[in-house]
Amino acid sequence: MTTTAVRPPIRRDAVLHGTRVLLALFGAVKLYGTAYFTFFATAEQGGDPQGGVDWSVAAWSTALAVAYLVGAARLGRDRRVIRWLGGVLLVDLVFGLVKLTAYDEVEALGFMAVDLVILGLLAVIARRR
Repeated sequence: MTTTAVRPPIRRDAVLHGTRVLLALFGAVKLYGTAYFTFFATAEQGGDPQGGVDWSVAAWSTALAVAYLVGAARLGRDRRVIRWLGGVLLVDLVFGLVKLTAYDEVEALGFMAVDLVILGLLAVIARRR
């Protein structure tokens, strides 16, 4: 007679996993868009930064994109990451307001909607822990 070890069931948290995927995709899209509009797009396409303010906005967007990628990698490992990501999302909402008002980019509303969805998902994750 042989014995086999019974493995405990692996609990997969779909909300946590989905939020990590969404954060990673959102960070990648934001990073790609920032690089494209900063270095490759013409002025007619909405690119070609002209001064310090435009370059500051590009740096701000890059920092947010990297923060999303780091947050996606660290979410679920440390409870403090949820609070940190909440702050990043609030800063991104302010960034969206700047893009909407100063640059007349209606597309910022879509990014702001994703921010709110991720905030909601983080609230669900925080409540479970």
